[in-house]
This record gives sequence, structure tokens and C-alpha cells, in this order.
Amino acid sequence: MERIDILESNLSKFPDLPTLTLAKKIYKEHPEHFNNIESVRNAVRYRRGNIGEAARKTLVNKTHKRKPGKAGFKIELPDSIAEPFKDFKLPQGKTLVMSDVHIPYHDMKAVEACLEYADKYNPDSILFNGDIADFYSISRWEKNPEERNLSRELMLCRQFLSHMRERFPKTRILYKIGNHEERWEKYMWLKAPELSGVSDFQIYDILDFAKYGIEEIKGKQKIKGGKHLTIIHGHEIFGANAPVNFARTLQTNLGVCTIAGHRHQTSEHAFKNADNKHTHCWSLGCLCDMQPEYAVFNKWNHGFATIELCGNVFNVDNKRIIDGEIY
Repeated sequence: MERIDILESNLSKFPDLPTLTLAKKIYKEHPEHFNNIESVRNAVRYRRGNIGEAARKTLVNKTHKRKPGKAGFKIELPDSIAEPFKDFKLPQGKTLVMSDVHIPYHDMKAVEACLEYADKYNPDSILFNGDIADFYSISRWEKNPEERNLSRELMLCRQFLSHMRERFPKTRILYKIGNHEERWEKYMWLKAPELSGVSDFQIYDILDFAKYGIEEIKGKQKIKGGKHLTIIHGHEIFGANAPVNFARTLQTNLGVCTIAGHRHQTSEHAFKNADNKHTHCWSLGCLCDMQPEYAVFNKWNHGFATIELCGNVFNVDNKRIIDGEIY
């Protein structure tokens, strides 16, 4: 068999084989007809019209010609099913931010101090920034069987939301899902996967958000206050340690002005880089019981925050509560 016959035969049998792969095959089977693999590859490329425009014009037999490009990939890459979260835009005006209430393990004195402040502050919006409900009954941690009462937890959380709507009838109320609310979704995945995704069993429905006019913000969804302020619950930063304080951890991990709860501790951290760009981060105190059985000794404190947003300009006031007094 002549060299040209070998090339034509293989090109006809394996039209979709990548050029280099085909060249290696031909050379392995007929080394006596070719100097090396590269000479075979060039011959294949020429017959496929992949050596350049000038060579394509001189090509007499166009049987094996194909468009230049990556050879041999007839199967396309699969489309990604990832769905990036769209940022939630914080409303303009005055917003009261409450994190980590952990109903029914809330601190009545701290919650009432926060709400009495809100009565006077008259916010345009209230942001529940995660872990408003505790979902103790379905946590994966060891728990007191006497305290396992999911029905009561849900009832008391609905009562809290009902109170908030009655107390602030014209205020926009936003509810961001925290890691404790995510306990419900994970519990459903594990215990009742057939019901996962059924609307009647979503947080939005079991806590009656529609009834109380509450807007849901997903757990991993960022909240943006204008262009420059980012608000998260805090559990989104997986495995982040806080050797100094959580506000500094936010700054080093995210590098943008950020507010978060989750760690139950009020802290602030400011940073100016070499280009005189200022980054300021805040972590919020909680409004829950300060001595739960799983962390009797801790560094927590009560607190909340207010945000005043006008366009892209914002002002954050991070409040502490000590013995029912706001500082």
C-alpha cells in the first residue's frame, strides 16, 4: 500500500478522530512509510485543510476538508446547571437589622429594648438577618428530649412575626434565611426527601410569610446596600476563624464593607489600603438567651444595628444592649 493510499483510507474511516490521534495511529501501523509522527500529522492536516488559507486554495481533493478548529470534538460541553444567586437590593431609607433571635430561646429584655428603639426610630424596613427561628427540635446536635417540640417552636415563631407585623404595619419586613432556618431544609432532605421542594413544606409557607407580608431572602443570597455595602448572615463564610474579632474576619475574607451576624458578638473593623480605599466591617450582637446549655460560657453580647441608605451612601450604627440598656 502506498503512502497516499494509507492516508486516504484512514481519513475516510476516521473522519472525526483528532488529527494527532490519527497521526499516531497511522505511524504505529505503517512506520516504514513515514519519517516520524509529525510528518504524518502534517500530511493529515494538509488533506483536512488545516494548514492555512494558502494551502487550502491548492487542495485538489476536498473530500476530507473541514473547518479549522479543535478537531474531533463532536460532543459539546454540557450546559452548567449552576444557578448563581442574584443579589437582593436593600431598600433605600432607614433599616433596622436584627440577627440571631433564636425563637423560642430569645431574650425578652433584649428583644423588647430593640423594638422600643425601633418604635421611636420608625424604620422604613426591618431586616431579620438570619437565625430568627432556632429549630432546636430538628438540630443534628444532641438535645434534651423534653425540649423537642417542633410544633411549639413554629407556633411561637409565627406569633413573633404576627407581633412584628401588628407593631410595624407599614414597614417592609425582610427575612434572610440563616443556618438555623436551613436546619429545616436539611431535615427534609434527610427525613422526607419526597417532600423536598413541595411548596407547602417550605420555610415561606410553614412560617406564613405571605400572611404577614414578609419577603424571603435565600440563605446564600447576598444583600447589597447600594454598590458598597454587603450584608450576609455570616454562615456563608465556611470555616472562617475569628482570631481577633468577626468584623476583621469579614474584612480579610471578603475585602468589602460588610455586615454580618451569626457570631453573636458586636465588633467593628476598619481598614485603609495603599490607595486610600476604606473598608469598614461590622458584626452584630444577638437577641437570644446568653447561656444556652451548649455554650454556658461564651463571649456573646446582645445587640442590633441600623442602616441608613441614600443611593450608594450608607451609615451603619452598631448597637450593644447591656442589661436591657442600649449603647
